[in-house]
Amino acid sequence: MPNAAERVDSGSDMLAERDAETLSTRDWINAAKALLIREGIDAVKVDRIARMCGVTRGGFYWRFRNRAELLDELLNEWVQTNTTPLLDALNSTGTPAERFERVASLWLEETQFDPRFDTAVRGWAVHDARAADVVRRIDQQRVDAFVALFLDAGYDPTIALVRARTTYFLQVGYYALALDETREARRKLRRAYSYVLTGFAEFADPEGD
Repeated sequence: MPNAAERVDSGSDMLAERDAETLSTRDWINAAKALLIREGIDAVKVDRIARMCGVTRGGFYWRFRNRAELLDELLNEWVQTNTTPLLDALNSTGTPAERFERVASLWLEETQFDPRFDTAVRGWAVHDARAADVVRRIDQQRVDAFVALFLDAGYDPTIALVRARTTYFLQVGYYALALDETREARRKLRRAYSYVLTGFAEFADPEGD
């Protein structure tokens, strides 16, 4: 609930605040995420988000104590939407090759992984210690999951670590470079990438399905 200082006095603004009660936390997070992706963290301001949601600034405080709380929620959103599906794919049942295929599909189809969100959070982390700590922790979790996959495939620990880092660093770099490449072109190279990165015999035929 907003405190007295955060409430507004005019009848029209009070109506806007009452309408703000119908906005969910998800609505605010989605608006903040859209601004972050489009313009960067400096654009994620209470006034901007409130205007996007069609309410007053005071309406923001029906859901959040302050901007910092919203930013924490935005980081949690990144962890849940861009990391949980990735870890689930790597830790799922099946052979290492089958699990790697699931990750490749996730990265390629971008239905459970938003590369724009990943890149935007990394840009945020360059100038924000809290975001940087979260990104470092999540990057390590992701790399560790790839290491476990390569260990399961029989590689020794050093090779497993290097393959894990190579795979992960390549994908992060691919997004950072924002290459102008169609999804169809990426699909054609999928097996070749998978074979080079993993060495798995299942991917040895670059023309295979």
